[in-house]
Amino acid sequence: MEDNTQTPAQTDGTQPTPGTDMATPVTAPAQPTEREYPEMTMEDILASEAAQEHQSVSRGDIVDGTIVFIGQDGIAVDIGAKVEGVIPLNQIGDEPVTLEQAQEMYKPGDTIEAYVVRVDLPNSQIVLSKKRADQDKGWRVLEKMQEADEAFEVDVLEKVRGGLVAQVEGIRAFLPASQVDTRRVNDLDPYVGKPLQVKLIELNRKRNRVIISHRAIMEAQKAKAREATVGQLEAGAQFEGEVVEITDFGVFVNLGGIDGLVHRSELTYGRFNHPRDVVKVGDKVQVQVLDVDDSRERINLSMKALTQDPWEGATERYSIGQKVTGKVTNLTNFGAFVELEPGLEGLVHVSEMSWTKRVRHPNEVMKEGDEVEAVILRIDPKDRRISLGIRQTTDDPWSALPDRYPPGTQVKGKITGMTDFGVFMEIEEGIEGLIHISELDTQRVNNPADLFKKGDEIEAVILNIDPVEQRASLSRRRFLGGGPLPTGQGGGNRDFVSQGGGSRSDRYSGGGARPGGRGGRGGGADYAYNAKDAQQGGKISTKLGDVYADLFAQFGLGGDKKDDTAAEAGTEGTDNKAE
Repeated sequence: MEDNTQTPAQTDGTQPTPGTDMATPVTAPAQPTEREYPEMTMEDILASEAAQEHQSVSRGDIVDGTIVFIGQDGIAVDIGAKVEGVIPLNQIGDEPVTLEQAQEMYKPGDTIEAYVVRVDLPNSQIVLSKKRADQDKGWRVLEKMQEADEAFEVDVLEKVRGGLVAQVEGIRAFLPASQVDTRRVNDLDPYVGKPLQVKLIELNRKRNRVIISHRAIMEAQKAKAREATVGQLEAGAQFEGEVVEITDFGVFVNLGGIDGLVHRSELTYGRFNHPRDVVKVGDKVQVQVLDVDDSRERINLSMKALTQDPWEGATERYSIGQKVTGKVTNLTNFGAFVELEPGLEGLVHVSEMSWTKRVRHPNEVMKEGDEVEAVILRIDPKDRRISLGIRQTTDDPWSALPDRYPPGTQVKGKITGMTDFGVFMEIEEGIEGLIHISELDTQRVNNPADLFKKGDEIEAVILNIDPVEQRASLSRRRFLGGGPLPTGQGGGNRDFVSQGGGSRSDRYSGGGARPGGRGGRGGGADYAYNAKDAQQGGKISTKLGDVYADLFAQFGLGGDKKDDTAAEAGTEGTDNKAE
């Protein structure tokens, strides 16, 4: 039996397509070409295998990685290790950042440098820090700066106790207050937020200690400038300097690497309370060298030497009797100083402030800073003194007083003061007269206090008025109708004004510029005299011996020299008691 079973062709290893004629020959497909691979050496193979090995990392390493993603836990970084490292959000910078801020700062695929903080492969954890990597880099930069002794600029961040804090290459550095300037700086606030040139004076990485100094740079600059300045220092040389310090006794001016002192007496011709009223720190001023003490390294300077002395030509600009306007600059017990122009002052003595008011202190009439009008009474260019009077700007009420109150005129007023030798009575506002004890009553009076007290209102008649010496004497006994006393008891028409009585301001409370009067209408105040009075407490007392000598003589009590001496001694005791 014939076997008709067909077997697939084995020549090409393919089967005929169904539905095709088996008799039709099938064309075999083209043979594919062989791929050509580059020849690899053993070294290439070993390198390829090494590249596939994971990188070994340990604590303290600085590694470069690629950011994989940013999540709540931090930034995941591929550093080639078995697991990815994570940079917590609080380790990105000096200040913690939020997730949104981190996503704005970095993107997946960015390259980042980090410091390996902890490696825990069994727990698949590697902790990294971008902040510490920056600090490590900064320490390396600082070490190079210290080796080269370089100056660099920092931004002061804040003020702390004892100094300032700045940041250098991501590392906090401390600037002590003593290293801020060559002089002591009490206020550090102006330095905050400002750039400052500094040098490293201490670097300790183990203790994380960085100390910087601005003073070191200033001293180096000062040394160079000093060399250039010292060669020009001589008496009379002029410099432009900068005020660097102000004290109670003067001002220190930097001339360029070296400081000089302008004593307060050499600042200006004008009056001031403190040097800071004239200049302030940082001012540029013109100064002249007065002298140089090389042994003590002191330079005395003057500012007013380069300005005109106001006393030059003062006698041409001002004359006696001239009315002037000035500013009250100082009040003392004995008077007020009035500035006519910067550096030119005059003194208004208390006795020249009012015709009628007994001024005990200038503050009763004026205060510092007031603008006042005065009359020049005296000019002494040699002693650089000017005496002024304020009362001379108005009419003297005493000049018209004799016309208004001729002898015998009856007046009524209050007792304003009492003494052992009489009482003072107010004739009109500000004008007083003396009623001597012998003119108080028709009967003999031993003590005025037995009859009157201060404030009592009495009546009397005018005996005499001296407008020049500003004295008035009155009599209550005449008003009461009593006649003159017998001659042996000091009778007669006595004139206590001509005998020295009647002026309370001199004979009772004191205060005249001339002995025996209130200062006169044209008398000038003497500076030395006034200063002496001020040292005694500002109270001016005048002996009354000359007055009472005449009175005792008229009463017949001054028969010989011995009696006169005793009378004068007794009078001084009375004066002290009255005061």
